[in-house]
Amino acid sequence: MCSESKSSAQHDPLLRVLLSLPVLWAGTLLALLSVAEAIRNAALRSLDFQWSPARLLTQHLDPWAVYLAGDPGHRILLNQVPNYLHELYVWMLPLGYLPYMPAKLLWAAINLCLVFACCACIARLYELSERKAWLLTLLVLTSTPFRVAIGNGQITALALACLALWAVAQSARGRGLLLGMAYAKYSVPPVLAIFLLLRRRWRLLAYSLLPPLAGFCFIFLWLHTPAYTLLLEPFRASMDNVSPGLANIMAVCEIALRHPPMFRPVPDAFYLSARTAAVMYAPNVCGVLLALAMAAYFFWRGAHVDGRIQIACLTAASLLCFKHQIYDFLLLIFCLALALQAKPSRVRTGLLLGIGYFWYVERLVHIRRWEFWPSVVTANFVLLLVLIAAV
Repeated sequence: MCSESKSSAQHDPLLRVLLSLPVLWAGTLLALLSVAEAIRNAALRSLDFQWSPARLLTQHLDPWAVYLAGDPGHRILLNQVPNYLHELYVWMLPLGYLPYMPAKLLWAAINLCLVFACCACIARLYELSERKAWLLTLLVLTSTPFRVAIGNGQITALALACLALWAVAQSARGRGLLLGMAYAKYSVPPVLAIFLLLRRRWRLLAYSLLPPLAGFCFIFLWLHTPAYTLLLEPFRASMDNVSPGLANIMAVCEIALRHPPMFRPVPDAFYLSARTAAVMYAPNVCGVLLALAMAAYFFWRGAHVDGRIQIACLTAASLLCFKHQIYDFLLLIFCLALALQAKPSRVRTGLLLGIGYFWYVERLVHIRRWEFWPSVVTANFVLLLVLIAAV
């Protein structure tokens, strides 16, 4: 494998430069600076860190009910809205017993370890040489999604680690349990789960239901909230809180329904002020329909396709179907590993450029306040669709 990598690098000027030791050591320095900035942001902000809901749970208070009631006591800090499944808060419960600052730093350290574990698993999965694995790790650590995920205290690294381990696990039981753990961030696994359903992987899918079911039962016994109410609360919280994101069909649908001006910035409040049933539920319906269509397409075309290509397509497709922010674009790590493994070609170059845009350039659009312009959202959606086609 190493000899093949060297020979391919000799015929690929771009890869030859990126894999040279001076570039890799310079990239290592930049990666260290990026990690330091991410940890600094985590200590200062951690906007999305789910410490507040975990803290409420330590007091046997229902964090979803507190948020949905308007948080009259201001118990939920920053943007720490409990819009994830119950299983996540079982894992986060120990952090709720810690003071806020130590909990933030510990969560940042855990996330950093998860990212390193993801890079190691994915490099092994795609049989990357040592230098390519080094390059993959550096590109991840210097990316904007990495810094935002760590700095915001997000759970993207946790969901990504579950999928990375899922891809290398051998047994249906292990894969099922890992997929079930990834359900905590329920906007990530749907396309993969539908694909497995079409492939009739009943046993694996049955095991995947155990982690969310166990989390729900634990929280139900912990809080004694009525079961039906508790079941719907995470989804009700997300309906009121999640902004459109970028490059997904739900954002495009919201734009089409609400007709914002084409060439001026539109604030988040515009998107979050919908009250009619059509505006509230049509984007979700579009996301589910696109997820079904893409899973069916990959199932139809996937009979003779390498499983590593399938997992890259399925994870990228989830970004296309449901609301995701920039930190979730860490999921493109599968596509990046595939591109590093592939032979030089215009398609491979286009794939690298597409990943580079979402990882390094897109935040410039955000800084200019262009992120929610209809033209930008639509262009990002098309670009991500082309990127998946390149995969």
